[in-house]
Amino acid sequence: MTVTASVEIDAPPAAVWETLTAFERYGAWNPLLPRVRGEIAEGAEIRAVVAQPRVPPLPIRARITRVEPERELTWETRVPGAGLLSVAHTFELTPLAGADGGSETEAAERTRFTQIETLDGPVGRAVPDRVVGFLADGFDEMNAALRRRVESTLTPSSF
Repeated sequence: MTVTASVEIDAPPAAVWETLTAFERYGAWNPLLPRVRGEIAEGAEIRAVVAQPRVPPLPIRARITRVEPERELTWETRVPGAGLLSVAHTFELTPLAGADGGSETEAAERTRFTQIETLDGPVGRAVPDRVVGFLADGFDEMNAALRRRVESTLTPSSF
């Protein structure tokens, strides 16, 4: 089962990445992940609190599996017990052409930010639709908060 949510942000990928990877500041703006601790490096362990709408806060431990600066950050959580559930969460940044229609790869002025969560294993495949809706709502809330945070802190000379 996969849940995806995207938002376009009027800022270059470097600005979005800077905010996304500043875990110590999440409490000031991030409703979905109000606390994240750990180093941003492949193989590093992070600890976080997930605060999905209509669901009690859930502490998690995850291992970072992919770091591609200004492009992708992925972590994976495995619930102990015979492979019953693994959850891979990806934050993906895609550069977009500016309002003038220029090339997407040359000095992108905007970013499409996407969260992708894949639940695997017997428990992941049995997740009810209403829980999928809660996940999507949480991703949408974080995406909107990230957009507000990045756009409000960006100055014309920042990037």
